[in-house]
Amino acid sequence: MTKKRKQWYMKPVRKDKIHHGCLVCGGTEQILELDTRLYNGFGGWSVTKDGELFFREDCSKDKKWEEWKQMAEIEEIAAKDPDHDWRAIFELPLRGGQYQRHGDNKWVLIESNQGFA
Repeated sequence: MTKKRKQWYMKPVRKDKIHHGCLVCGGTEQILELDTRLYNGFGGWSVTKDGELFFREDCSKDKKWEEWKQMAEIEEIAAKDPDHDWRAIFELPLRGGQYQRHGDNKWVLIESNQGFA
């Protein structure tokens, strides 16, 4: 029996349509790594659940890199409440996009853009 696709699942972005920013910046992958740090400052990350803000790190605090929440922590919460449209959104100067949760430990790139600068 095949698993029924959730009604809110959006199609992944094709590799040839992904915006990567400059050559010095990190790339945008089709699948979001769970060790991604959800930093917030000059650009950064937020997570929504059914279109409502679920998480955004407070950028007013002076934090060390290892203190920023990782995507794995969000995945742990989402896995306990899977029947929702979970998205991880990144807005950076030269690239941006959205990942949507498509099952256990799988966050798929569904939107790619040129960022805000």
